[in-house]
Amino acid sequence: MIDFAFLNRILRAPASVAAQCRSDRDVASMARTSLLTLLVASTAFGAAVGSMHGGRQIAFAAMKLPIGVLGTLALAAPAFYVLAAVFGRPWPLRPVISLMLSAGARFALVLLALTPPLWLTIDFAAPYPLIKLVATVAYGLAGLAGLEVLVRGLGDGPGKKMTIALFVGVFLMIGGQNAWVLRPYLGTPGARDVELFTREREGGLVVQLLQSAHDLSRGRLPETEEAPAPPTVP
Repeated sequence: MIDFAFLNRILRAPASVAAQCRSDRDVASMARTSLLTLLVASTAFGAAVGSMHGGRQIAFAAMKLPIGVLGTLALAAPAFYVLAAVFGRPWPLRPVISLMLSAGARFALVLLALTPPLWLTIDFAAPYPLIKLVATVAYGLAGLAGLEVLVRGLGDGPGKKMTIALFVGVFLMIGGQNAWVLRPYLGTPGARDVELFTREREGGLVVQLLQSAHDLSRGRLPETEEAPAPPTVP
C-alpha cells in the first residue's frame, strides 16, 4: 500500500521526514512507499524517453530506467553511510538507508511531474539533441529535489558541506556509469533495429552531452548519433 500522507510530507515538509529517518521511527512504511514510488515514476519516465523511437524501445527504456535508478541508490547508500560517519555522523545503517529512500521518493515525484513535458517535447518532434538535454534537465531538477532531503537529514554541524560535496561526486559517477552501461534509452534516430544494449564505445556521457549542446547551438541535427542515457541523480 502507498502511504499518500508520507508522499505529501516528503514534498511539503522534507525536514520532518528527515528527522523521522534519523530517529528511526516507523520507517518500514516509508521505505515501501518510497520503493514503489521510485519504480512507478522511473518506469513512466523511461517509457516517455523511449517513445522518441517508439515500438520496443518504449518497453526497453521503461525496463532499464528503474534498474538504473534503484541500482544507483543501492550502490550509493553505503558511500553516504561511510562519508557521514567520517565527518562526524556515525549513524546506524538503517536510518541512513531510510533517508536515502526518502530522498529517492522525492526525486521520483518530481521526475513523474516532469514526465508529461518530456513526452510533449518528443511528441512535438523536437530535435534529437534538444530531447536529450530536456531529459537531462528533468533528471537534474529531480535530483536537486531529492538532495534537499539528504541536506536536511545531515542537520547542522561540522563536515556537512564536505559530506554533501563528496557524496554528490560519488553519486554522479555511479549514476552516470549505470546510465551509460544501460544505454540506449532514446534510441538512435532513423535506425530500424532496436537494441536492448549498445555495443558501441563513444567517449563518455559528459562528452556526449556537451556535443549535443554544441550541435543544438549550431543547428545541426544528427541522423545516426547514438543516444546516451540521462544521468540518474535523486
